[in-house]
Amino acid sequence: MFDRNMHLSEMKGMVMIMLLKKRLRKNQKIADEILHQIGGSVILVLLLIAAVAICMVSWLSITSKKTELIQESNAAANQLAGFLQQYAKNAEQLAANPEIKYVMAHTKPGDQMSQTEKMDTVMTNLINIANTDTENVMAAWVSDLDASRLMQSDGFVSEDGWDITGRGWYDCIETKEPILTEPYVDSSTGKMILSAASPVFDDEDGSVLGAAGMDIAMDHMTQILSEYKIGRSGYILLLSGSGTFLYHPDSEFIQKNIKDVSISQNVADAVTAKSSQFLKYTADGVTKYGFLQPAGDTGYLVLSSLPMTEYHSILAAMVIALIIIFAAGIVLIAFSIRKSAAKLTKPILELNHTAQQIAAGDLNVNLQIASENEIGELGESIQKTVSRLKEYIIYIDETSDVLAQLADGKLSIDLKNDYAGEFQKIKTALLNISDSMNQVMSGINESSEHVSVGASELAAASQVLAEGAQEQATSVAQLTATSNTVADHVENSRTQAEASAKATAQAAAMIEQNQAKMKQMMNAMDKIQQTSQQVVGIIQTIEDIASQTNLLSLNAAIEAARAGEAGKGFAVVADEIGKLALESSKAANTTKELIEISIEEISKGNTIAQGAVNSLKESVDAVEHANEMIQKTAETAIVQAEKMEQLRTGIEEISHGIQDNSAASEETSATSDELASQAEILNKMVQKFELGS
Repeated sequence: MFDRNMHLSEMKGMVMIMLLKKRLRKNQKIADEILHQIGGSVILVLLLIAAVAICMVSWLSITSKKTELIQESNAAANQLAGFLQQYAKNAEQLAANPEIKYVMAHTKPGDQMSQTEKMDTVMTNLINIANTDTENVMAAWVSDLDASRLMQSDGFVSEDGWDITGRGWYDCIETKEPILTEPYVDSSTGKMILSAASPVFDDEDGSVLGAAGMDIAMDHMTQILSEYKIGRSGYILLLSGSGTFLYHPDSEFIQKNIKDVSISQNVADAVTAKSSQFLKYTADGVTKYGFLQPAGDTGYLVLSSLPMTEYHSILAAMVIALIIIFAAGIVLIAFSIRKSAAKLTKPILELNHTAQQIAAGDLNVNLQIASENEIGELGESIQKTVSRLKEYIIYIDETSDVLAQLADGKLSIDLKNDYAGEFQKIKTALLNISDSMNQVMSGINESSEHVSVGASELAAASQVLAEGAQEQATSVAQLTATSNTVADHVENSRTQAEASAKATAQAAAMIEQNQAKMKQMMNAMDKIQQTSQQVVGIIQTIEDIASQTNLLSLNAAIEAARAGEAGKGFAVVADEIGKLALESSKAANTTKELIEISIEEISKGNTIAQGAVNSLKESVDAVEHANEMIQKTAETAIVQAEKMEQLRTGIEEISHGIQDNSAASEETSATSDELASQAEILNKMVQKFELGS
């Protein structure tokens, strides 16, 4: 027994000495290994911290610069929008002036606005408006649409042939909304200006009479933007809605379109879209960052610009500083670890010597480790371990035998020795393992039999369910085809009903047109009848004249007879006049009779036409009633088509669900077969163990 104990002690000692020799070949090796392991971990942590710090610094720096660009763009856009919108509102208030509306309402094509009543008052108002802000307002003006005339507060009056439609602010008349025009160069002053214009409406019918507005100098806006500074070399750009540079620190870019300069396409696309965007772009070969912001509803856009070198300058400086700090920290940590490792080497040498004694079979060792750290505790632990090895070899042997029995499948064990100290836990654990394994194996054996039976029953039920689901899927497929056919018929009915409704509507429109024409004919016949009545009156007058003429001819004949020879010629003339008066009277009577006949016939025609009009009206009512019925039929057909489409969709979903259930049932059946097979295999494996009674 003593030899066996010595043999085990030698084996354990050899294992320990091998581990210690591997680490204690040289004192310098321990320091290097500690440096590699501990220092490597510390350096890795420091590198990770440095990487995280650099990432955070990068994020903070880039976010700070990005926020600065966005805030500067928003501030400039808001200030610019506020500046321009006040003039847009002023133009809108100017267009609402009653005197201006009066002048435009009374100025007709070809008139001179200056000669219109109240124009003096209007000019006085325009001059006062221009004088209130002489720094920015170049002129206030009004323009009449009908006369195509313009008058300004500075005394300018448009000449003949001046075309209002060619003005940049004419869009406000077409859109009926106040606008701010694209900037342009004023011909008289050479300054960049824009116009704030608003349409002038007629209060009676709401029509557009003309426009009123004011010309605004761009000097103040460019001064505002020039005061914005971003970092050392950043600045703000101003562009029109069409992409024309209105302000740029380099005057060569002003009045150039963004498409005509060397700049990235993404900037041109963002200007076209007129959306707020953070941009990285290239201008004249220099990479820059900026934020594009529309200036409210003015149509102008503000673009901040900062070179990439300055955008990342703070980041680069902070990264270099962090690298230097962490590099110095790594060197200091490596030096400290090396120094601490050297101090740990001495007590470890003594542990190495003790391990060599144990490897030689000498368990009578005595360690003198003065270190008050883990190495000292390790020396004490080794000393206690050597003392206990002598007592616990018997326990180890019996435990080894019991474990061998368990490995062979003999789950019932018997421990003969009393285990002291911590080995009592091993004894208790082995007995618990034996009891637990007996119970587990018995339970597994019984459960595997139940699982096998249940899996077989489940497989049979799943197969029946799969067959039923397949039959349901076939029935639902037939129902789907039938619903599709019915839906097609309903769709055809709906299409035909809509066509019928359209045809009846056309017929009703044609009958209404004929009814209107019949009314026009009746009106014409009424006018003819009225005219005929007037003609009858005229003929009556002619008859009266003929009667008087005949009477005069008789009187003339009597006087001629009294005159004797001197009156013979006059008697002949009187006779001829009497004959002419008689014929005129007969002709007038004949004409009167014919006109009375015509009036009577016209009256009959009016009666017939009125009957036709009434019949047409009844026809229109009947056709409209039929059209309403057909329209309701068409609407009902549409609802039916929608319901049929919903029904068809529902049937298709049911079909898909049944097919999925069928597939799931087949898969469940296959899984149940596999489960039964695995339960059988498990049962055979459990039977290999020898269970206790």
